[in-house]
Formats: sequence, structure tokens, C-alpha cells
Amino acid sequence: MKHFWDSIFFKITFLFLCALLGFFAFSYFFIKDKIEEDSNANQIKYNQIVTTINEIGRYGGGVDIVKRYLNELGFIEVEDELKELLQGEDRLPERFFGTIAKIRNTQNGIYILLESHKESVLYKDKVSHSYESFYFITLSGIVILTFIYILLLKALIPLNTLRAQISNSKQDVILRLKKNPKDEIELLANEFYKFSNKLKALNQSRLLFLRSIMHELKTPITKGRIVAEMVENPLQKERLCSVFGRLNELIGEFAKLEQLSSQMYEVQKSEFLLEDLIEATKQILLIDKNAPNSIVLESPYALIKADFEIFTITIKNMLDNAIKYGEDGKVYVYTKNDSLYVRNLGAALKFKLDEYFKPYFRDSKKHIQGFGLGMYIIKNTLDSQNFKLRYIHEDGSNIFIIKGCVVDNFCALENRPAKPNNDEVKL
Repeated sequence: MKHFWDSIFFKITFLFLCALLGFFAFSYFFIKDKIEEDSNANQIKYNQIVTTINEIGRYGGGVDIVKRYLNELGFIEVEDELKELLQGEDRLPERFFGTIAKIRNTQNGIYILLESHKESVLYKDKVSHSYESFYFITLSGIVILTFIYILLLKALIPLNTLRAQISNSKQDVILRLKKNPKDEIELLANEFYKFSNKLKALNQSRLLFLRSIMHELKTPITKGRIVAEMVENPLQKERLCSVFGRLNELIGEFAKLEQLSSQMYEVQKSEFLLEDLIEATKQILLIDKNAPNSIVLESPYALIKADFEIFTITIKNMLDNAIKYGEDGKVYVYTKNDSLYVRNLGAALKFKLDEYFKPYFRDSKKHIQGFGLGMYIIKNTLDSQNFKLRYIHEDGSNIFIIKGCVVDNFCALENRPAKPNNDEVKL
């Protein structure tokens, strides 16, 4: 299951937000530390100035000397805030006849107040610290990050467009090709377009080849079946009809596989009884007349949910293999929990199960366990319905288990579904 956080657009957006928040936090704390550092430096500077002024007054220096000293340091006299600042000041003692200097911190900055009984003068440093450059750098950084983010998204738009075209396109839809690709992503889209055209042409030729072969084989098989019916010897007649019947059946199964692989067949799952499935399977399964009880159904009223037509092909091949390669010519079919079991007596498989899924597989010694096309068909029909096949060998029996296809191991009479039309199984 795909989540939204797996998208490359989400990851880029997340990284952009992290970078933006990180840059903003860094700028905020940097400017804050800078302001505090400048404030502490000013406080030390002003303390030194005030100490010097008070020393000048102690040794008899007049107000004019102090004013000249402040002017030399770059301080200017301000009057706008003097009245407001003096409202909260304590009055000088009446016996104090000199001039005293004080430091006053306000929202507008740090001031030096010269106060005496005759006058009060407020001074402010002409050199002030401006932080506009830091704010400008911060704003510029945010703009640059946003610009890079937009460029990245814009560069990835063709990739998203390509994905949408692929997911929404049908087999007969050709992706559009850009004449003048601007970046690597558009070049990739163009190369994918060329590859998709080659793949489409290859797929069409494969389908044409398979359909032509199946069509051409139908005619000689039909004629052979007609000729076989004219054979007078009953044993030879039955054998010939059986051979042509199996050939016709195999072509039908491959036709269904071709539809599945080319996604021309829509899987439609429905509920049906296991006994109805086995009955439909018997109609297309060529069983020796001398062994009518070769299929032992132990769970006839189990409820199965699958595509009836495709699942019939699956079970047909499983039963055919089990009967053909079993030691007693019998196969046992039953259910447990959510799984369907097919069991026959016999030696364990010589190779891993995946090896038998290969078409025309046989071991080097031509062992009887080489299932050839049967297991290949079983694997593909189960994959089309998202069913899993498991194999175990237990107590001298080969057991094949189809997981997830059983709804109920015993379906009550009133809940049983209608019997499927066996004519739907056309091979």
C-alpha cells in the first residue's frame, strides 16, 4: 500500500519546510544573541562614561567640561524624551550642589542623564546599532529557499505528468513526446516514451503470434478429432480422441492465460460451493473411465470465493497432476480454515516448488515429478486472483494448499449460492 509520505513531492516539501524552519530559527537566535551582545557592550561602555563624568564632577569639573566630553564621544543632546523620562526620577538632595550622571534604559535605547539643581540634560549616542541588514539577509534567505523549492517542483512536474499518463493510459494510448526537452527528467520521459513504443510493438507482435498459432492449431485439431471418430478400433479411437481433446484443452488454457497476461480478462470473484467447482472440473478433465472414483471430495459444501472460470482451470490442472502422478491414482480434496487442500499419495518433489512453475520444466533424469505446463498454468491463474500456493509433504502424501480462497468450510443449506453455469467454463 502506497502512502502519501512515499511521494518524492512530499519528501521535497518536507525537506523544504525543515530547511525553512531551520534557517528561520538560526536567524532568529543569531539576531537575538547579537542584540544582547550589543546591549551588554553598550551597558559596559555607558558605565565607564558615567564613572568618568562623576569623577570629573568630584574633582571640580563643571557642566561645560562634561558636555564637551560627551560631544567628543559622539553623544548628542535630545529633548523629546527628557520630560517623559524625568517624571519617574527622584529629586536630588537639596545639599547636593554638583552634577550627577545616570544611565537610563528605555524602549528607544540607552541614554545618559546629566542632572543638577539648575538643569537636566539627556544625551544619546549618535552611533546606533542597526539590524536591518540582518533582517534583509533573513528575508533574502527565505526567498532563495522558496525559489529553489519552486524550481525543484517545476523540474519534477514532467515526472508526475509521466506517472499520471502511465497510470491512466490504456494499451492503445501512446504517451506524448516533447520535441525540445529541457532537463534530464524530460529526457527520461522521452526515453521512456520510446521504450514504451518498442514494448507496445513487441507485445502486439507476441499477441498476434500467439493468436495466430492458436487459431491455426484449432483447425488441424478439429480435423484430427473428426478423423479419430472414424477409427474402427475402440481402444485406438479412445486414445486418439483423448490426445486431441487434451491438445484442444491446452490451447484453450493458453488462450485464457494470454488474456490474463495481456490484462484483457477482468477477474470477477464470486461465491460457489466446492462440489459445483469439482463438477465443472470433471467436465473438462479427461479421467480414465475405469477409475470413476479417482476424485475424493471430503468438503463438498465448503464455500469458495474466486473467479469460477479461472479457478476451474487451476483445479483442473491440480487434479490432473495429482491423479496422473499419484501412486494410487486418487486425489483428495478438502478445506481447512481459509485454505483449499489437494492431496495425493506419492514421493516428495525433487526440487523446490518454484522450479516447477517454469514452463516445460523437467529434471535432467526425466523424473515423473516434472509437471511441465500444468504447474505453470496453476501459478499464473492463482497469481491473477492474488492467491498463494504452498506445498508440503506429509505422511507419504504430496499436499498442495491454496491460501485465502475458502470463505466457509461448511455452508448451511439456506445460505448456499446458486449453482454456477458450467457452460461458462470454455476452453
